[in-house]
Amino acid sequence: MEGAAGVAGGPVLPTIRASLPGLHPGEQRVCQVISDRAEWVIESTTAELAEAAGVSAATVVRTAQRLGYRGFPHLKVLLARDLGVSTPVSPGGSSAAPVMVHDYFGQIAAALPQMAALLSDEALTQAVALISEADRVLVAGNGVSSTVAQDLALRLTSVGRLAEAPSDSMDQVIRARLLCPDDVLVVVSGTGATAVTLHVAEAARAAGAPVITLTGFTRAPLSRLATVELVVGGGELGLREELRVPFRIPQLILANALVAAVAAAAPGRAAQAHDLILEVIAEELHQH
Repeated sequence: MEGAAGVAGGPVLPTIRASLPGLHPGEQRVCQVISDRAEWVIESTTAELAEAAGVSAATVVRTAQRLGYRGFPHLKVLLARDLGVSTPVSPGGSSAAPVMVHDYFGQIAAALPQMAALLSDEALTQAVALISEADRVLVAGNGVSSTVAQDLALRLTSVGRLAEAPSDSMDQVIRARLLCPDDVLVVVSGTGATAVTLHVAEAARAAGAPVITLTGFTRAPLSRLATVELVVGGGELGLREELRVPFRIPQLILANALVAAVAAAAPGRAAQAHDLILEVIAEELHQH
């Protein structure tokens, strides 16, 4: 459907209603579920929506594309945007800055017990071993995930585990394709569905390198490419909140925890790096 409103960023539900007459019966059933259960659809997987509509997963994907979206994840993100328009910024409904700030801290604090609920000991052990023993560590993230990726690479370097996090997505793909089986790619993606990030992971797998994924959702498209999957969430925060709230906070915490574990795995290397970094800082301060 050339020129569909979804491509231009228009509201999703009106786009669906306007497109219904031109869709096949199975596609219409998918659209009906989206219209009737929009809140649920935002957090659902392709398979779950397919089951609810009584169609195949391929029909769900085809429906999203027929409506003018790149795929089901793209439709979900814009649907979450639409439904979030009327959501108050402050959970308490107050616009006063102090109340909003304290409410925000309270929201994060309440979510802390659930953030690590999906992390397995086996996955964490394997991830730390891969990072600690790799010849080369490449960290990739795009959009708002890029800040987490760069912070992780910087902190790994600070404990003697040299890592790189190029900001350009094409550079990421090229470097990933040049990896070897003894290297490792660490991918940061909140939704696990960003197209450019998927391309980086695919390039690393084509090169034979293991891939560690840091995502906020299970059964994400990135999962099929993961050697080790680390899922860390924000409690009750879901995809809609992912667009409004810095959902990267759990990932930043996880990234820092991984760095601490990597440092503990090679304490001599970490101590040597620490001493060298202090020398560099001291020299810079002396010059100024």
